[in-house]
Amino acid sequence: MNAPKQHTLAVRIRRNRPFYLFISPFFILFGVFGLYPLLFSLYLSFVKWDGLTDATFVRFENFATLFLDESFYIALWNTLVIGALYIPPMFLLAFLFANILNARRLPFRAFFRVSVFLPCVTPMVVIAIVFSLLYSSEAGLFNFVLTGLTSLLPWEPIRPIPWLESEAWSKISVSILLVWRWTGYNTVLMLAGLQGIPEEYYEAATIDGASRFQQMGRITLPLMRPTFVFCSIMSLIGTVYMFDEVFVLTKGGPGMSSTNFGLYLFNRSFTDFRFGYASCAAYTVAVAVFVLSLAILRLRRPATD
Repeated sequence: MNAPKQHTLAVRIRRNRPFYLFISPFFILFGVFGLYPLLFSLYLSFVKWDGLTDATFVRFENFATLFLDESFYIALWNTLVIGALYIPPMFLLAFLFANILNARRLPFRAFFRVSVFLPCVTPMVVIAIVFSLLYSSEAGLFNFVLTGLTSLLPWEPIRPIPWLESEAWSKISVSILLVWRWTGYNTVLMLAGLQGIPEEYYEAATIDGASRFQQMGRITLPLMRPTFVFCSIMSLIGTVYMFDEVFVLTKGGPGMSSTNFGLYLFNRSFTDFRFGYASCAAYTVAVAVFVLSLAILRLRRPATD
């Protein structure tokens, strides 16, 4: 009986060379546009570089400067506040819309499913123009409606709200835009989660006499936990690195009242040309986001655990 042949790694690679050739474009593109920028930005975290002159190795000086930078903490605080303002109502509305769109007797279901997702694919420039008009202190629709409604009440009508000119209202203005834009995205995800729940569970619960609220608490919410976890992680990452909405609506102002971390990175990179410092800040926050994501993933445990 012949002994089994021992194929070396080189022999296996040579034998499967056509297959490696077919999958090579992905790895080449990933290496050039993914892995290399990732490693290069890590290198920049330890140097001082403005993009024009030679890089100077400064070891941990960027990190020391970062932890003493007051504007860095202001940007993180603004990011936290904006996230706290828009994520809870967005999740509630998304879950409500997902349940409505999941109803079998809902007429024009396909039309409503497409409509709820339209804000996600609408160009940000168009959104910025529309919301700038809505937020206008003089002729904005929001102030017109608010003053019109309060004029019908027995007390004095409220004054026009400076949505974009006030430090107190700027984060609220951004949050309203975010709720409008990203509710549809989370609605689609939650709708997929609802459709993944077997209908037999609800039929058995109905036979056992469970009410709609009991089915929601005992079946829907526990089985939707993985979807909620995924939406939470995506919202966390999106909130930290959000840029378009803040830049086109408030540009981080007034002052730094609505400057989030994504805009802070942009300003340090392409306004101050401190690429090493910006890379240091990006990696520092990326580690924090990674740790928070791991903590959120622990909530994905099945209800039976």
